[in-house]
Amino acid sequence: MTAEDYKLNMERMREPMREFYSQVRFLCWLLVVIAALCFLFTQILIGVRVSGSSMLPTLENGDYLFVSTLRSPSHGDIVVIEEDEYEDGSVVSRWLIKRVVGLPGDTLWAEDGVLYRIDAGTEGSYAVDEPYLAEKWTVSDSFQPVTVPDGYVFVLGDNRNDSHDSRSVGPLPQSAMLGVVTEWSIGIKGALRAFFGLFSGA
Repeated sequence: MTAEDYKLNMERMREPMREFYSQVRFLCWLLVVIAALCFLFTQILIGVRVSGSSMLPTLENGDYLFVSTLRSPSHGDIVVIEEDEYEDGSVVSRWLIKRVVGLPGDTLWAEDGVLYRIDAGTEGSYAVDEPYLAEKWTVSDSFQPVTVPDGYVFVLGDNRNDSHDSRSVGPLPQSAMLGVVTEWSIGIKGALRAFFGLFSGA
């Protein structure tokens, strides 16, 4: 066997190993990507489905959205938050999707369907601009001043006439908040509903 033949044989032996290592590298990268996506969509961006009509007309029953767990809530943000209720001597938890109208230190009250707020650290009150309300607020349209405690938020549904919110349960702890609904998912909620509807049959 000549040196050239020996070299050719060695190259032929190395070729399957190169292919094997290439496949291993591809699988490793694939696993990394899958793990990163799983972390992203279970810990940072969490998918939720709207149930009920309390956020009409902004959100409809059956809408799909993504919630960011990294953002802190601001005035006007929509959040998903857990509420504990006592029923028949036991605690029942349920998720609410509502709009934040009060942050820690804010004082809020309502008169005849108009929401007023004194922002934390300020003295002047003002009527909150709420362009997302589609109809006149007539149910539970007035309540006495409430100052939001530290670590809490005051939330209301956009459909004030059919919403279970802080008017009845008071401010809710931020520690019970899943996250803030992302603006981009609200903007494409129709497309998300159509996409996830393919799998849910909705």
